[in-house]
Amino acid sequence: MLGWCADFLRLLWALLYWNSRKSWFQLRRGRSPCPCQSQSDSGRALETQCEACLSWNRPARFRRVCPLLVETPQGLRCAADTANVRSFWSRAAAWYGGILLALYVAGVIGVFAFLRTIGYPVSIIHVGLPPLWHRVGQARGWFFLNKSNLAFEHDRVSEGLLYLANAYEFDPANYAAGLSLAKQLQAGQPARSDEIYLRLMRDHPASRHATAQDWFRALLARGSFERIVALARDELKADDAQSPVWVRAIIFAARRDPTPVLLRELAADPTPAIRKWRPLFEIELLLRAGQNSEARTAITARWPTDSPDFTLFYRVDALIRMHDTFAALDLLGRYPGRLDPEARITCRLDALAAGGVQRLLGQEVDKLLAAPLTPTNISIVKILCAHLIRYPNAALFERLYQKVAREAVPLHTESAGVWFSIFCTAGAIGDRARLHELTARLRFASAKPFMALAAVEAFFREETAERRITSFLPVLPLPLEVTYALLDRYLPPVTGEKPVGPP
Repeated sequence: MLGWCADFLRLLWALLYWNSRKSWFQLRRGRSPCPCQSQSDSGRALETQCEACLSWNRPARFRRVCPLLVETPQGLRCAADTANVRSFWSRAAAWYGGILLALYVAGVIGVFAFLRTIGYPVSIIHVGLPPLWHRVGQARGWFFLNKSNLAFEHDRVSEGLLYLANAYEFDPANYAAGLSLAKQLQAGQPARSDEIYLRLMRDHPASRHATAQDWFRALLARGSFERIVALARDELKADDAQSPVWVRAIIFAARRDPTPVLLRELAADPTPAIRKWRPLFEIELLLRAGQNSEARTAITARWPTDSPDFTLFYRVDALIRMHDTFAALDLLGRYPGRLDPEARITCRLDALAAGGVQRLLGQEVDKLLAAPLTPTNISIVKILCAHLIRYPNAALFERLYQKVAREAVPLHTESAGVWFSIFCTAGAIGDRARLHELTARLRFASAKPFMALAAVEAFFREETAERRITSFLPVLPLPLEVTYALLDRYLPPVTGEKPVGPP
């Protein structure tokens, strides 16, 4: 065995050494002695010994290097005349190629066995074929993603975050892992969350606008208004279909900017996607300057028929904020088909509440609550909750709560936004009994302890030193409209504008 191993090592060296020397001998064409034949022999075929094989344990094995070595009655002899001695590089290539291939196959089998032992869902084809190596990273990513989901299900948050970070690190192309990680980090590590959202938008252009929407919701819940403006401005230029969402976001954030610099920049921006919204920015500038009369004239003037539908929502909302209720209702009535049902209902309810028209407001709410709550119209709860947060009314909230309780709206993942909206509405109205009842119900329905609910309840009861609603919004699964309403209520504009609510 030792002799075989020694000869095998000699083979690896001889394939390179003797072929190199033979090539040099052929190149010199007789000007240098033959490197492998015995110089004392004749140099003729079948008569000349091979000196290259003498040191081998079994000289016949040298034939793997040079097939010119043959067996004769006199022993091993070279089958070529000295002038015809040549190299056999093809044999060297075959041997080295075969050895490398064998090592590669062994390595593939070893790596595959190791990965499968760990639990990675990989195929040996993915491990063995270099063009498919990226599938190994994907498999590792999904493996850690599944482990993170299990950890979160068992309330092991730190472990779940670690696995989730590993999943995204091993497979940056895994959009689901990256998005989940960004959402998980938005409350505790907002800076890192923002970095991941930005990376997702860059690396997954096909999902850019959907990612921007998720990022915007996270920024809004945290009250990161400067980042909202930067994101919304970029998206406004790139995504015309969602431009009303971004214009509203810009205006909402600009109202919380102590200076009107942003609005002036937007009003002067020549980009077509922004220029068509210039009248709204100019009205905001008038309101910031205290020129309410001029702003009202611009709002109530006849606008072009091709102006975006959102401009009507903005104008009605601006009149409501100026407590010009009847002008708002008149403007809304002039264009009955321009707004979607949710926007139209929101404007009408807010206008009636701002004007103190309680009888008509009660009739509107009763009309909305008359129909059974089904998956197609459950959004009415969201609309009413957002309205009641801005314009607290205990009697109307009691009607809403009784309607939801009477129809036994289930509490599960799909309806969580409804119940958390009611929870926040109870807190905003000051119904402490309902608030405590809802806290217990939501915690009981959760598969894991929802400790943040106690802190949110304390916030609404004014029993905590933390008075920033943005400290709690990132952990609450709320609809966008309810988030806007809570920020309007607890983080009002810094521009001197009158706060929303009853006059």
